[in-house]
Amino acid sequence: PQGVYAAIGLHPIHVLDEEFDYAKYKELALSGSRRVVAIGETGLDYKAEYAPYKDKQKEIFLKQLDLAKELNLPLIIHCRMAHADLIDILNTKYQIPNTSGVVHCFTGNWEQAQQYMNFGFSIGLNGIIFKLDLDAVIKKLPLDKILLETDCPYLTPKPMEGRNEPLFVKYVAEKAANLKKISYEELINKTTQNAKTLFKI
Repeated sequence: PQGVYAAIGLHPIHVLDEEFDYAKYKELALSGSRRVVAIGETGLDYKAEYAPYKDKQKEIFLKQLDLAKELNLPLIIHCRMAHADLIDILNTKYQIPNTSGVVHCFTGNWEQAQQYMNFGFSIGLNGIIFKLDLDAVIKKLPLDKILLETDCPYLTPKPMEGRNEPLFVKYVAEKAANLKKISYEELINKTTQNAKTLFKI
């Protein structure tokens, strides 16, 4: 009864080689005794090879926003080099109360983090915090808005190298706890509860 949970979504880097069939995704989300707990990853990715397809990404993202709203499921948002456009979409086309979700692998600045939190989103931290200077953002994040992520097999946190594994998330937790000047136990207990609350598990 406490097995694996799932999120379903069409990642923005796949919008050209896979169709988003709203009805099929809805059917999938409703099957499996409520094991699907979120819509995502979905969002925008403006890395050079994907940037030419911005309009298609936005179109598919909006459809997945609608699906999340219809099913009352939180979102797992992917955003690479696209925070301005993503925030604009959330601000102008997704104005509903009690929005929930997480901005996965957060790479933005404090002002952007604030805007996401104002929409009702949590901020996802993973091995990227060892590759980008996000210390100032992490120090300011409210503890009840932080989620920890593995993002396997990529974004391996220091001091580990090579393929990322779920066990390595402890290094993300240790760094975040040190930055926030709280105990490791307090951070992992609170972020675990945050995830359970967000995904209703």
